[in-house]
Amino acid sequence: MKRTVKIFASVLLIAAAVVPLAAQNASQSVKPSRNIAAIVGMPQDEAGKCGTAAMLYALSHMNQLSASQRAQVALAMQRSEKQKNRLSPSRKFRIHYDTSGSDTPALITSGSNPQRLPNTYEQFVDSAALFLDNAWKLEVDTLGYTAPPQDGSAGGGPEIDVYIENIGSGYYGFTTQDSILEDGLRQRWTSFITIHNDFLGFYSPGMLGLRVTTAHEFHHTIQIGSYGIWPAQPEFDRWFLELTSVWMEHNAYPQIKDYYQYLPDYLQRFKDGFNHSYSFNSSHFGGYERCLWALYLEKRFGKNLMKEIWEGIRTVPVLNSTAGVFPAHGTTFETEYALFNSWNFFTADRADPLRYYDEGRNYPRMYPNVTTSFSGLTAAVNSAAYPLSFQSYQIVLTSDTLNAMITNTNVNGALNPASGTSSLHLSLSATDLQPPYQKVARGLGMTFTADTMSLWRAIYFLSSTKANANVAPDVSPNPINLSRDQKLVLPVQGATASTAEVFLLNASLELIYSKQYQVRQAFGNSYLDVPAGDLKAAVATGVYFVFARCGDQEFKWKVAIIK
Repeated sequence: MKRTVKIFASVLLIAAAVVPLAAQNASQSVKPSRNIAAIVGMPQDEAGKCGTAAMLYALSHMNQLSASQRAQVALAMQRSEKQKNRLSPSRKFRIHYDTSGSDTPALITSGSNPQRLPNTYEQFVDSAALFLDNAWKLEVDTLGYTAPPQDGSAGGGPEIDVYIENIGSGYYGFTTQDSILEDGLRQRWTSFITIHNDFLGFYSPGMLGLRVTTAHEFHHTIQIGSYGIWPAQPEFDRWFLELTSVWMEHNAYPQIKDYYQYLPDYLQRFKDGFNHSYSFNSSHFGGYERCLWALYLEKRFGKNLMKEIWEGIRTVPVLNSTAGVFPAHGTTFETEYALFNSWNFFTADRADPLRYYDEGRNYPRMYPNVTTSFSGLTAAVNSAAYPLSFQSYQIVLTSDTLNAMITNTNVNGALNPASGTSSLHLSLSATDLQPPYQKVARGLGMTFTADTMSLWRAIYFLSSTKANANVAPDVSPNPINLSRDQKLVLPVQGATASTAEVFLLNASLELIYSKQYQVRQAFGNSYLDVPAGDLKAAVATGVYFVFARCGDQEFKWKVAIIK
């Protein structure tokens, strides 16, 4: 995207006029702020551990910044001049650091009141070098990601440059775009890394913070340099860059649970002021909290699926690439996104590490969007959802709680930043069941309606059993009104074939309609969807026998049809 590149270049020129790069050294009493989030007024819920997200935010909002803000951003994005530098053992990283001044790295003591240990800067750098080399071995040599590009002579050689500084403001580190390698709808850049000089007072202090930060930031250099970013996407899809780098921390150091601190942002706070959950690709929050998506994909398909998505990003943006990888695995983005959302019910006391997240017991409980009570006759929820979002509605019964898990799978809507919410309606009743409805436990029926029903998925769980509340599936809706209802859903539990032949017979057992349909999988159940439009020309109002032949299996029902 040419405009972004020109803006970025002009920002650097402004900075050069303000203060020469050579003057930016640790001996100065005043150095440029690295807190880009504060400089540009980044919303608090979008900032986080990694300054890379703030930089991408700044570049995507550059047209809205003042000249002063642009100059400050440019200074924050410049390389520092350090007193010493040396290569890691693999000679793939050049580490720049000070031996005196406020940026000097140090180990810290353990215990309840940790302190910096004087004259331990070389030991800190030794550790950083080891952890950086380990990151390369894991991410490039083992997992097979393309190595980041070299930067020529910048920083003193072609190695990846890593600067150690007292970043402040809670940043563990950040990766900065440096020289552009490829321009257009997709961009690739060389980059350099900046990491904190002691991690004192952090959620993961000292060496714990250093370990996860090296794994995290090194993957940013891979993302930006080898696969590219798409500037036309809102804030360059930085949410996906961050969730991938957090997931990479967990791959490198599964014993360090730094990612736990961000999970409440997704499971409990990922909502607007009306308690509508944000679109999954929203820029709200940093993206760290959505590492759950990568953990889900890893357990379902193995570690390589995330790399498949990144390979696709070479040619299309994140959501398009994600949608493109699943057909080869026999599924769809919509199906997996809905199933992922159901997994998020099974955390804390509901956790089942065999079937869901391995560490789900340590995750917080998901907060519902709306809680209401069942009166004994009915309960209703009128709400709305953003495209590609998940909503949880809790209905309190006399001695249990029914949890309605509603997923909007509208990927195309999520690609449009101007998309608003779509209305939805839930109604739980003991007597007045309006189709389409799903029979749930305790003799109740749940009606769910929304525009374009094909874009929605719904599943219901009881809190007492932590199990699917759907009663043994029945034909839905029954009766079906061909002028009002969109489709006839036929449950074919245990079906082993991918297609089935559907037959309709009248009361005289005469065949009046037959057609083959695909078997649809949803939350462990198998269904056939017969569009109402297929039946309109073939049937009149009446009661029909419906048969489905799926391989060697046969299913049958009696259905009332209203023309």
